[in-house]
Amino acid sequence: MKLTLINKIKLGAIVILAILALSLIFSQKASPDSPLFSLKRLQEKAFMKLKGSPEEKLNYMSTLLDYRLLELQNIIDNKSFSYMWTTSLRYSTLAGQMTDLILANNMGDKKDGIKKQFAEHKKVLNNLYVVYPKNTENIEYKYIEDDINYLNLYLDKLSKI
Repeated sequence: MKLTLINKIKLGAIVILAILALSLIFSQKASPDSPLFSLKRLQEKAFMKLKGSPEEKLNYMSTLLDYRLLELQNIIDNKSFSYMWTTSLRYSTLAGQMTDLILANNMGDKKDGIKKQFAEHKKVLNNLYVVYPKNTENIEYKYIEDDINYLNLYLDKLSKI
């Protein structure tokens, strides 16, 4: 059976869509050192745009912050230290955006839950800091210190509302 040009185009489109769908599924668990990580970040940004209310955004951001903490842990576990700065920066930036969202939208009722999350994350970050190899070649442990310090600042901001 001979495929016509139209059928070849349809088949090609189906294959491309199937590959894209599978990539989206597999990118869910992608770590910063994975080739699918950019797709994961794009997907997260798209989902964020779909959130209508500040509460929905905050809930989604809270889930993402848990993922960001796991990404930091994976970077250390996999010894992918070259990704530490960007991963750490994504973490602290998201925590700051959550704090700003609460403050900008007068969501005082949400602050206690986020403060609890930040406090729990600080414990994990302190543990990561302890196990992170420290020497003259690996100074990226300072980024973990930065995340802890940022969380302290954000906790202080949240305590004032």
